[in-house]
Amino acid sequence: MKHTVTSFYDQLSSEYTELIAKCVPRYDEMLYNLFCYLPAEFKPQRILDLGCGTGNLTALILAKYPDAEIYALDISPEILKQCQGRFKGNTNITYVEQGFEKISFESNYFDLIVSSIAIHHVNDEAKVNLYRKVYEILKPGGIFEFADQTYGATEKIYQTHLERWKNAAFELGSTPENWDMWMEHQKQHDYHSPVLWHIKNLENNGFKNVDVLWKNIMWLVTYAEKG
Repeated sequence: MKHTVTSFYDQLSSEYTELIAKCVPRYDEMLYNLFCYLPAEFKPQRILDLGCGTGNLTALILAKYPDAEIYALDISPEILKQCQGRFKGNTNITYVEQGFEKISFESNYFDLIVSSIAIHHVNDEAKVNLYRKVYEILKPGGIFEFADQTYGATEKIYQTHLERWKNAAFELGSTPENWDMWMEHQKQHDYHSPVLWHIKNLENNGFKNVDVLWKNIMWLVTYAEKG
């Protein structure tokens, strides 16, 4: 059945946290590595979580920077409700129902922008536009980090990625039904780009010190600074 990204995550909202833990190998390690390379003296006051989902990354942001003002952005209203319920009573978080193509913050607004397994939901042209927008809304010296799925340098490498991912997902407890659901969603709505494509387009949009901090199979953590 054809669905939109919004409707897919609306339907999965109550199960998302459990399903993602059974789907992504070394998920906690990946998120942990989003914080390992942030300078000790870096004290962001305003942070944007792009594609916050049910708040797994948001929770880590809160733990690392409890006094920061956090914006949790997602396209799915139902998954935002799950995130909001998770942090009920926390006044540090502002919830934003918005797609990546409609981000509308003012220039030089955020010290830190982070994202986890969300950017691959838009095509390459939209990714370039997103990187341009992220650069614009970051303050000078601000940091952009994201964890996401990638394509292979070749089709053969990519197919090996998918086979290794499938084996790892089953070891984590995913069922054949879970796997088929993710693959159907991927076929309809996912746009994986090669690692070097991301690096090139971040640099083309003005970012400096772009680096891959961590990689496992098809997942990576990428770091970039606004000059």
